[in-house]
Amino acid sequence: ADAVCSAQAFWGTGYRCLPNSDWFLRPVMLVEGDASSSAPSGNIYLMSYAFNQDCSCFICGTTAGFRVYRTSPFCELRRVEDADAFKEKSFALVAMLYKSNVFTLVPISRDADMSAGANKAMIWDEKERRFVGELRSRHEVKGLVRNREIIVMACERDVYVYETTATGTRAILWIKTTKNTSGLCALACSSTPWIMCCPGESDGGLRVQVGQGEFSEFTAHETALAAVALNDSGTCIATASEYGSVVKVFQREGTQLLYRLRLGTP
Repeated sequence: ADAVCSAQAFWGTGYRCLPNSDWFLRPVMLVEGDASSSAPSGNIYLMSYAFNQDCSCFICGTTAGFRVYRTSPFCELRRVEDADAFKEKSFALVAMLYKSNVFTLVPISRDADMSAGANKAMIWDEKERRFVGELRSRHEVKGLVRNREIIVMACERDVYVYETTATGTRAILWIKTTKNTSGLCALACSSTPWIMCCPGESDGGLRVQVGQGEFSEFTAHETALAAVALNDSGTCIATASEYGSVVKVFQREGTQLLYRLRLGTP
């Protein structure tokens, strides 16, 4: 069962979906029936989506703000599309922290191109109804994942890792990667220390980062990666490439290939 990847793993290949003080450590839980009926007039379009760490909820970034849904039984928990801070902003990438009031958003100007201006991640505290933190990048942020310990922003050829503590947020790693236009990166949500996977420095290569110091890199496929996922404990890794129809599942320690799952019509 530990080798089975969650639905989040490969749904994530298509989504445009990577704290500064004690508000991060003591989040307020979302309450059912808290969805707001107020929203801007006119058409609102979906920009991005992402599951939370245990897949109990997912967040949708829109051209007006964001909405949070519970997966089972399905219902809308919260809609935030009327905040003054969201004026003239759409959200190219979104992430949530379990069921807390903390949301990480990558904004772009509504009159900008989809690829323009997405060079920072902003931390929204729904309890305070304001942005409480900001992480900047020189390049467009293409992938965003997080857990309680770190926030990861993936750009086309770089991955930035930020540690989150009660005293602030600080950059702890800068990783060079091969071309990563999809912003591939994955985090194990319950491992100690934290475990992160991203493309390596060559096509088909995968880097496995265990905490700040330990890492390994191996060739998972002969062609560029199209998807990567970790199970909750970080003991198994699933990958797929841009070409071919095989999903591979590796044991993290030793990178032993456990399963080769071929996709196609039965």
